[in-house]
Formats: sequence, structure tokens, C-alpha cells
Amino acid sequence: MKLQEGIYHAPGVRPGKFFNILFLRVASGQNAHQVGEAFAQLWQMYQELKSGKVRDLPGQLLPSGDLTVLVGYGANTFKLPGVKRALPTHLKDFGSFRSPLAGGGGSFLLGSGLKYAEDVAANKATEEIAVQFIAETQLAVNRAIVETWKLLEKMTERTTGNAPFSIAGFYSGFQRDDKRSWIDFHDGISNLKSSEREGAITIKSNPLPEEKWIEGGTYLAFIRLGVNLGIWQALERGQQELLVGRDKLTACPIESLDSQNSPVFTTGCPFTGQPSDFSNRDFEGFFEPANVSDPILRQSHVQRANRHVTPISDRNSLRVFRQGYEFLEPIDTTPGFRAGLNFVSFQDTPERLFRILVQDKWLGRTNFAGDPENPLPGMDRFLTVCAGGIFLVPPVVEAELFPGSSILI
Repeated sequence: MKLQEGIYHAPGVRPGKFFNILFLRVASGQNAHQVGEAFAQLWQMYQELKSGKVRDLPGQLLPSGDLTVLVGYGANTFKLPGVKRALPTHLKDFGSFRSPLAGGGGSFLLGSGLKYAEDVAANKATEEIAVQFIAETQLAVNRAIVETWKLLEKMTERTTGNAPFSIAGFYSGFQRDDKRSWIDFHDGISNLKSSEREGAITIKSNPLPEEKWIEGGTYLAFIRLGVNLGIWQALERGQQELLVGRDKLTACPIESLDSQNSPVFTTGCPFTGQPSDFSNRDFEGFFEPANVSDPILRQSHVQRANRHVTPISDRNSLRVFRQGYEFLEPIDTTPGFRAGLNFVSFQDTPERLFRILVQDKWLGRTNFAGDPENPLPGMDRFLTVCAGGIFLVPPVVEAELFPGSSILI
């Protein structure tokens, strides 16, 4: 058994430039076997897309965009009539977020400082099946959505108008070649080293016989986060740096404050003019901020998100492997757009992420960083949630029609 594709954890492997995640809602009255047979057709079509084949263009070979396809299953999958597998313990305990209020907004997770955006009244990432598409071209990830719709249309019974699935929603994103985020700071540079990633990602051996089948798989967490750039732009650069825990221009970690409360950066950083090549890890201190003692610095984002508990393979380290994709979408209110991040993480248990988000001294009660009792203006609503879900990503098993088919068929 091995991890599915679309998890870029190996040394020297980089994710594709474009991302889409699709959420499929199972139609009322469908049993597990019917769902499995229907998804097998979708899976076969996805394999054809990976080979550059589009069903409506027989005999024509098209650029595939190096498409990868990954499938995950939400807790609702295990409620289908006739399901073959029991709901895994960690998906039962940490498999869902709170629903938004009927009029929009509301708490995302008890104990967390994250709230739904006021214009979000439904979480579209809570369906039975999630399919992640990553490719080198925008066409490849978008075509996968359109081809899904086309095949579902062909599966629709003309007399009833019913199809096995409907598209509940999808969310797209892209990678930035400047290695920065919408708040202008470098992003992703303190992610796990390639040698450490699998230890955090892969589901470990389980004493429960009924959960042996998920060993070697992982859990996907998806949160689409809007970023209020107006709030961020109103802060001074020094305030921004203390919140992030890094120098805005060089990304050097802040290791202390001097007598004037000015940041003191890690000695010798940056090791070359500007950090243009993040694959060069000759100077590890640049990537992984050290423990700090100053209470202000301990409230920064980079410190709250990593309390340096080892080993990383232990779930109590609370480390996750993140693959983020930015997004920009139009909205009807000022400034006319919403910028944000598709937060995607893989971990051996979603408990890691839940504890990061709710535990005090980690991100608990904070929205991004800082003092939850006395936040800087607007920072208690700096990030807002547009959608979020947790999905089991079963390992690849050679005998299965598709990863996880033994859940359904």
C-alpha cells in the first residue's frame, strides 16, 4: 500500500501550478454499491484525462497538463446504506467542522478564532466525496470539472432526472512564483523538510483490526480562507512582522526583541542576499524559527503554529504537511474581490490540525496571531472561512478499482 498521488512529499518533487478540489454530493436513495459503481466510471474517465484523452474527442491526444487525481471520503460516506467499512475513529472524532449560521457567518470550530465569512451560509466542503486535481496548467484542472459534469449528465436518468452524484461545489487556486502570500510575506518556507513529511502524513499501524485497511493512507484537511487585506494594510510594517514572526523583506525569523522592542533577527540570516531559492536548505535557521522566550514573539503566527514538539511522527508534535494554493475571486462588496488561501494539509490524524486550531498557546482563540485578549485593530476578523472539510484518503491498493473502493463495493 502507498499514498495516493497528489501529495508532494518526496525530495525534489514540486506540486503543479494549478489546483481544483471538487465536492460530490450523493443523491438521496443511493446505496453504497451504486455510489461505488458510479464513481468507478468517474475514476476511469479521470485516468483517461491523465493520458490526454477526452471522451468527446475520440482518437485525439491532447496535452494532459501532468494532471494528478486524489480521492477522499468524508464521514457521511460511511452512513450510506450497505457501506462495507466502519467509520474510522479519527474521522468520527475529528471529521467535521461547525456549520455556518443560516444567515451567514458563525463559529467554524469551538475554541478557534476562525469564523465563517458573513456571506457564507452553507459549507460546500462537507459532502461524501472530495476529488483533488493538481496540474501544470489551468486548463487541466478546470477540464476535469467540466468532464465530471458531462459524465454525470450521461448518468442521469431521463425519466426521473436523477444522477448518482451532483456537484456540490469546487474551489480553484494557483501557486505563486514569487513564493509569497497575499500579505506580502514569504510563505511555506517553514513547512516540513522532505525527510520529515511522511512521518507526519502517513496513518500509522493501528491495534484495531477493523482499521487496518487505512494504514498507509492519510487524512486531507481543506479550509478555504479569505484574507482581509484592508485590515492588514492598515497595520505598520513592524506590527505585521511581529504578528508573522519574520522580516517582511528577507523572511528572516525574529529571535528576540532588543531594549527598544525592535526585532533581532537570526544571526547570519539571510545567508545570501535574498532567499530566492527555498530548495537550498544550507542554512536551516532561515526556515525553521527557533524557540523564543519573549511572550510577544511567542504570540506570532510562526511560533503559535509550531511549538517545536518532537518527534514529528508523534501526533503530539501537531505538525502537518501543508500544500497551499492562493485564490482571487470577485465579490459584490468592496473592494470587489476576495483574496485568500486554499489551505490543504495532510496528516496521519486530523486531531493534529484540530488541536493546533483550538489549544491555548497554539492558535486557540486567535484568528491569525497576537494576543486574543487584546488583538490589534481588526485582527480578530482578519481571516474568514469560506468552506472546510476533513476527508480520509485511503492508500492505493492494487486490487481495488479505485482508492477506497472497498468502502463501497
